[in-house]
Amino acid sequence: MFKQAVILLSVLLFACLGSVSAQVPDTTKYTGSEEIEQQIENLAERSDVEMDYSDWVEEMNLLRQRPVNLNSGDENELRRLFFLNDLQISNILEYTQQYGQLASIYELPVIEGFNEKVVSQILPFISLSPYVPEKFSLKRAFKYGGTDVMLRYQRVIQPQSGYANVSDSVRLAHPNNYYVGDQNSLFFRIQYSYKDYLKFGLVGEKDPGEPFLPKSDTLHKGFDFYSVHLFVKNIRFVKQLAIGDYHVQFGQGLTLWSGFSVGKAAGSVVMRKRAPALRAHSSSNEYAFMRGAATTIVVGKFDITAFYSNRKVDANVVPADTLEISEDMVTSLQQTGYHRTPAEIADNGANREIAEGGHIAYNGQRLRAGITTFHVEYKIPFEPEASLYKKFQPTLNSNTYLGIDYSYNYKTLTLYGEASKQIDAGIAVLQGLSYSPDPRLALAMVYRNYQKNYLNTFNAAFGESSNSTNEKGLYVGIVATPFNKITLSAYADMFKYEWLSYRVDAPSGGQEYSAQLVYNVSRRGDIILSYRNMINPMNYALATDKMNQVGESKRSYYRVQFNYQALPWLKLQSRIEITKRQAQLKDRESGYLMYQGFQVSPLNKNWSLSFRYSMFDTDSYDARLYAFEQDVPYSFSVPAFSGEGSRFYMLLNSSLTRNVSLILRFSQTWYSDRNVISSGPDEIDGNKKSDIKAVLRLSF
Repeated sequence: MFKQAVILLSVLLFACLGSVSAQVPDTTKYTGSEEIEQQIENLAERSDVEMDYSDWVEEMNLLRQRPVNLNSGDENELRRLFFLNDLQISNILEYTQQYGQLASIYELPVIEGFNEKVVSQILPFISLSPYVPEKFSLKRAFKYGGTDVMLRYQRVIQPQSGYANVSDSVRLAHPNNYYVGDQNSLFFRIQYSYKDYLKFGLVGEKDPGEPFLPKSDTLHKGFDFYSVHLFVKNIRFVKQLAIGDYHVQFGQGLTLWSGFSVGKAAGSVVMRKRAPALRAHSSSNEYAFMRGAATTIVVGKFDITAFYSNRKVDANVVPADTLEISEDMVTSLQQTGYHRTPAEIADNGANREIAEGGHIAYNGQRLRAGITTFHVEYKIPFEPEASLYKKFQPTLNSNTYLGIDYSYNYKTLTLYGEASKQIDAGIAVLQGLSYSPDPRLALAMVYRNYQKNYLNTFNAAFGESSNSTNEKGLYVGIVATPFNKITLSAYADMFKYEWLSYRVDAPSGGQEYSAQLVYNVSRRGDIILSYRNMINPMNYALATDKMNQVGESKRSYYRVQFNYQALPWLKLQSRIEITKRQAQLKDRESGYLMYQGFQVSPLNKNWSLSFRYSMFDTDSYDARLYAFEQDVPYSFSVPAFSGEGSRFYMLLNSSLTRNVSLILRFSQTWYSDRNVISSGPDEIDGNKKSDIKAVLRLSF
């Protein structure tokens, strides 16, 4: 199967290459976001649990719905294009100030730092319409604003064991083996907005397995999760106002950052985070957000932000009598947002989290600096940690943090950093540098030192681990364009843990290396060659050992990807990826993933169709591979490919009328090496798993 697939993919590849000399309008350039998708794939690979990327999906959808106006002359507006670096943003501002507003995308390559590759990436997210400054008017906002209503339905088609129709006695004997709700997932969002000035809405979601209209009076009726948000910008001296659910993001994400944050990815270098201070939370993510009120006001060159959040969070609570203590104790916080079994329902909103604080930022021409302080506490205290690797970590009961962040720009050099102190505990420090001596060259360096007694669940700083604790490391990256059609990028990240870490019973360290070459065969397509090598510590033990030893897990990834606009209405995307893994006391493992996808968007038609067919074969789950897939709005799909089989998905996007659109998605994974998929309540008796999603969208 592998040889046949390689031949098929090669034929498609070279057939497309044979016609690259044809000239087509600029509108047919490939407009992907490969680097961002690779970051999602890397995050999924590093996590042992399923993560919710709906915040990132929301951010990308907002960029498509309300593109960034490059003629605005507003640095904060341009920062919404978070994949641009400081030099590129500065050069756009300088160009529009000197030569006036941009009239055509053909002007962009004239600006230093913008080649055809960069322009093609930002094209779906920008606008060049004439910009006229406007003062916010509530009357105008309600007169000319728009309402967006979205309804989403999804489910797994095959029966899963957790939904089996069994007797009450069986459910009582094994209550957490069966879900209390049906297989359907429901989501709705109603949002009214006026440009970038006003946004308010309501979100509701029911996950698969959660009850919706249960017969039992003891179960919650309706949607399991509700979220309300009101967000206003630029009303006189009030720069931002958030009421309801929102995100708080300051500095480099070390002291305080809620929501999604990008990390390492081939094809780009780590850049300074552009913290928006406040952002509305309008996705279905049930964990990483604030609930309350927050505002940012402008006083001269200073932005002053204050926030307060008070919300219930999911937690595993052990009653007092089982621990022989006088009060209830929390063993852990739950982040999945699932409430499908009696145990998960018992965790629902079991603890209360109160967070409050603020940030003062100075905005100079070259220097920006800020001070952050916030306090967070929980109503029910946490049980002292028994795990040895958490010996030095403070409990989450009540903590106060103080942070200082800065960034300094001098011509093409940017220095930035943040230091955070957990009162009565540890310190975490991050220092970064980015330098572009030439528009064709970008360099980056990030050093971090997170002490083992620093613990902060409200951060998203750069690092190998997700919690910014017990880690010291140095990242170095480079992106160069030596020739018009060739872009080279590489990074090296070396890190160590000075104390024990999860599943590693000794101080240890690791490395990650990546290199990528992008060849733009024409305006219509590119070929991407990439290599990545990861070395991580892991426990192992011989039969004669009385305790674990620490060795290395080595993984290598080799990827070839081809993106091509074959015709004005047809885009093609192909990938072959191979992985190899070696770990102590284990046989060498390997695997491959390959896919061929296309997107049909007929000219002057109100529909488009995306299709991808994938084949995979890996020796084990440890050799799994990930691929980001297109999905319906405000949903995401980053499946893990392991075992042997194939997968395909189809995505149909159609505009039924000017104000009504329908999006349908069907995907199916077929395994040739098993007759049972998954385990526990999610187990499927068979070798196929099919998912359907449908979105109805109304705009008026």
